[in-house]
Amino acid sequence: MMSRYTACLLMLTLSTGAMATASAATLTAREIAVKSDTRYTGDSSRADAQLILIDRKGRERVRDIRTYTLDNAEMEKSISFFVSPTDVAGTTYMNYDYEDGRDDDSWLYLPALKQVRRVAAGDKSGSFMGSDFTYSDINGVNTDWYNYSMLDADAEVDGVPVWKIESTPKPEFADKVEGETGYIKSHLWIRKDNFVQVQGQIWTERKGRVKFFSAQQLEEIDGIWTPLRLQMISVRNNEKEHASVFQFSNYVYNQHTDEELFTTQSMQRGIQ
Repeated sequence: MMSRYTACLLMLTLSTGAMATASAATLTAREIAVKSDTRYTGDSSRADAQLILIDRKGRERVRDIRTYTLDNAEMEKSISFFVSPTDVAGTTYMNYDYEDGRDDDSWLYLPALKQVRRVAAGDKSGSFMGSDFTYSDINGVNTDWYNYSMLDADAEVDGVPVWKIESTPKPEFADKVEGETGYIKSHLWIRKDNFVQVQGQIWTERKGRVKFFSAQQLEEIDGIWTPLRLQMISVRNNEKEHASVFQFSNYVYNQHTDEELFTTQSMQRGIQ
């Protein structure tokens, strides 16, 4: 699912407390952001998820999903199969995130149309399946497009030490970032002990609209720190509009390597 969802969303690494203390004094804002973005999530993963859409009155709609990832030297592949309810069942989203810096490739299969369509770069700032997460949130970002600066090297979130970092597009990538993400600036709160981004504030190109991200319920699964709850809240002119939550369960790492799962043919077949 954010950094990456899968998606965004979810590549984590381990760090000892002593290392974290040293890092606080020696790492630059950019180095911290890169470590967070490239943290280890296993060579593959499988998980169940619920995408919960919450309107301004607190009413919820729930969508059940099965997600897979596969990481190799060339790219990280992810695929999400929507299982229920019936209005979205059979829908599939797939993304290739290339290690050489090329733009992601993304595809969406809509069973009503019986057609796989490529998600254009200009569409990646749009809502992912009606949620507050965008396609770019799910796919993750290219850290080379951004400048990073330290806002607070001794911040805390829920009593846990974090770095607070500001991310802004480099001038030469500003149009590209705005077109593909819809965002103009972000604040990131990254834990010092494991480099997990646990909080974010995102300013959008739409005046007066800000989004608030949080990663909660961190558990160490197969040696990998994994947030089981990702939330995005959209606020306009200081009033909450709506929110979305990814709630994950049944995480399994490093137990599948089936390349054929990550194809457009698999998108159309769905979960077998």
